[in-house]
Amino acid sequence: MKIGAQMFTIREHLKDEAGIEAGLRRLKAIGYDAVQASALGPCSVDRLAGWLDELGMELFATHSPWSRLADPAELKTLIAEHKKLGCSHIGLGMRPDVFPDTRDGWTAFIAKVSEICAAVRDAGLTFGYHNHAFEFRKFGGVRAIDRLAEECPALHIILDVFWVQAGGANPADYIDRLKGRITLVHLKDYRVSGRERQFAEIGEGNLDWHDIIPRCEKNGVPYAAVEQDGDFLTGDPFESLALSRKFLMDNGFWNRPDAGTGFGNG
Repeated sequence: MKIGAQMFTIREHLKDEAGIEAGLRRLKAIGYDAVQASALGPCSVDRLAGWLDELGMELFATHSPWSRLADPAELKTLIAEHKKLGCSHIGLGMRPDVFPDTRDGWTAFIAKVSEICAAVRDAGLTFGYHNHAFEFRKFGGVRAIDRLAEECPALHIILDVFWVQAGGANPADYIDRLKGRITLVHLKDYRVSGRERQFAEIGEGNLDWHDIIPRCEKNGVPYAAVEQDGDFLTGDPFESLALSRKFLMDNGFWNRPDAGTGFGNG
């Protein structure tokens, strides 16, 4: 399983092209050779492709705006941009609010996602959905995330283990449950401070990484992205990414060559 960084973690540093270039260089210096692009400010696709090539970094996935995904013409442009960047996985970070959090709202969202999946698949790429906690709400006894996986067989899942835990489910069990469907796992820890739930550097929270990461490897998950939405120990997201990488290195989890052989085409 190849482990990279989710650029959403450093979003406050990615407001313009200068910040994006500097951010990539800092991630490379920390030891990250792969990234997921998310929350980037305005940037030329050609320049981004050039920086990635110069630094020897792989862009393995994105989170792309719903407005572009839902518009057929914009989706074609988005697909072309991903191909130029050498990125085969287009992601959506969250169900947009235009679809209400009701059973009917999920039905409508699933129908639109199925259309997007077909267009992306026909172009030779894959489309994935990133979960938060609200997808674990049940409607008629069925979790929304389970409906999404069952009713969109071409959809890949970007499984965020923090939000699985926050939704009341077991992250390792969901990695098993979604075998063959997970393009990418988001690695972020779950810390408690007083009565508050917090994001945490990997190893600074309560998630069982000695279960989660072997489950990813067993199920052939090809990519993982270290991510932290906030609650940085030192206030510096780059330092938090470095601390998380150190934990993964110290525990023998970093880019193990025998892990993550691929994923299903469903």
